[in-house]
Amino acid sequence: MNSSSSRLSKRLTFWLGRYSAALGLYAIAASLLLAATNALAFYEEPPEPDHWLEAPERVVTVKAPYIDIRTFAGRGYPIYHVAEREEKLLIHKSRNNWFKVETLDGKIGWIARNDLVATVNSDNIPLDFTDEGWRDNSKYRMQLGLTAGSLEGAIAYSPYFSFAFTENIAVEAKYTQAFGDFSNLKIASLGVAHSPFPSWRLSPFFRLGSGVIQTNPSTVLVQSEDREDPIISVGGGFVFYLSSHFTLRVEYDKHTILTTRDVNEEVEEWKAGFGVLF
Repeated sequence: MNSSSSRLSKRLTFWLGRYSAALGLYAIAASLLLAATNALAFYEEPPEPDHWLEAPERVVTVKAPYIDIRTFAGRGYPIYHVAEREEKLLIHKSRNNWFKVETLDGKIGWIARNDLVATVNSDNIPLDFTDEGWRDNSKYRMQLGLTAGSLEGAIAYSPYFSFAFTENIAVEAKYTQAFGDFSNLKIASLGVAHSPFPSWRLSPFFRLGSGVIQTNPSTVLVQSEDREDPIISVGGGFVFYLSSHFTLRVEYDKHTILTTRDVNEEVEEWKAGFGVLF
């Protein structure tokens, strides 16, 4: 009888020990879970800075597991921060297929266009960051280019610079130098160009300008003094957008030279070339 009681006591002690250990583990897990819940309950997202509040349309929320933020625009630049899911970003500007962004804690870097597809706005609506291709040219106001062609039968070259005040109106500065058999010509002009259909890929334009033309006769063939006269130019042409940054340009100008003689002179200029938008 005593032996049976002893075995029963040992079994009770064994099982009570196991249950006590299990209850202890459950108590520790419950305490950790309660602590984590309290921490999440008291967590508050950092407030948005004032300049974020001024541009809510440029604030996006990451919906991908993560997005790499690089030090500059390009895959070759190192990753120095990773934006995680539900993290907010402020978009500053774009450069080609890269966007400059800022995190809530002030980190600034660059994100690829394809990565921003996995973001939403404040209304939880996905934003359209697809590449617009050549149509993306409208955000560039300046253009620098070089054309070549013929000025009254002479080979001519013209670097030009233009600044667009609106999508339809631009100011252009041009310098043309032509090399002929009997004389060399130099034209410096400033004009206004009007593009009636700026959204067309092959976009026509019309130009009105004025400037000066300098005629330098060849001293070997022609014994004459150099001349410098004012001119009025009327012309136009077409711009073909090869991409968002590069254009093909074909143009025609008719220059009226206001000479000191009784009859004014007219010269025609045909050229084609390429331009860079920036």
